[in-house]
Amino acid sequence: MAVLVVATGGLCLGLGRLGGEAVAAARARTAADAAALAGAAEGEDTARAVAEANGGALVDFTEEGAEVQVRARVGGSEAVARAERVGAGASAGGVVGAAGLTPDMQAALARAEAALGGPVPITSGWRSPAAQRALYANRARNPFPVARPGTSAHERGEAIDVPRSFAPRLAAVGPTVGLCQPLPRTDPVHFELCRQGRA
Repeated sequence: MAVLVVATGGLCLGLGRLGGEAVAAARARTAADAAALAGAAEGEDTARAVAEANGGALVDFTEEGAEVQVRARVGGSEAVARAERVGAGASAGGVVGAAGLTPDMQAALARAEAALGGPVPITSGWRSPAAQRALYANRARNPFPVARPGTSAHERGEAIDVPRSFAPRLAAVGPTVGLCQPLPRTDPVHFELCRQGRA
């Protein structure tokens, strides 16, 4: 009986250790996924902050063109995740990521560039229905709200997201150039034509 009790105790300890490792691995994956999305949108500092907010640490950050790869650690577990900026192309007029935007949105961006004296950096512009569905499916890992597919101004080519550090500059001239910031607290990086209501 004593041997059985000891064996059962050892088994419980082993299962507990395995369970703890599985939880740490899952938390590392969550931290890496969130950090990759944030890093693609706003760079390494934001990726590091998001990893820490998810209980982890950013071990590595690599950026190649529009793609970002991060490695995050939680406890003794590490995970790697990748994310890519949406709308990373360039259009006429030097507006980065403006391909697929409507003429009215392009005109508003051109006015913003003139007012600011330089290009408006875009981390996300027009989205295809498939891209919006994919973004919505992973919305739990996104630091900002994501509209339901079929309801996003991004799908109509009438919205952009910009780096968080740039958002206050664009917000300062937005009303005068026809760009509104409908969710300044929960989605400060999102701008759309002023007649539109939502992200």
